[in-house]
Amino acid sequence: MGIRHIFVYGTLKRGMGNHERFCGDALTIEPAVTTGRLYHLPYGFPAMFDAPDGQVFGEVITFPDIRETLKRMDFLEGYRPSGTSHYDRVSKKVTILSKRKIVSAWIYIYPDSRLEDVRRVGALVRDGQWNSFSSRRNIVTA
Repeated sequence: MGIRHIFVYGTLKRGMGNHERFCGDALTIEPAVTTGRLYHLPYGFPAMFDAPDGQVFGEVITFPDIRETLKRMDFLEGYRPSGTSHYDRVSKKVTILSKRKIVSAWIYIYPDSRLEDVRRVGALVRDGQWNSFSSRRNIVTA
């Protein structure tokens, strides 16, 4: 498996509710950005859509065993390679901000088929930073 990084932008980021359980064995965690559109969902977590005209800020994480980590995260995100999935797992280019270095990373995104539903119930996170958006709205994520 060639891709060694996972990009996270919501409850898997440091300080958020799912970080310790799913990312506690991280080797590196670095602030990063990629293209996309981010929505806050009323269920207390974000949904990212692949879009060339927006930015999503998050963290790029490396792990000692990427295969085992992906199994855990696939379960959390409801990703099933051979069936209906809650999120899709795709590879995208992300920029590590401190190094201005571009790397490929796995990212969990919402399927485009769900965009209209998300627009109806969710809120666009205009600055692409879900942590600051959710804290402004007093949303509890743990």
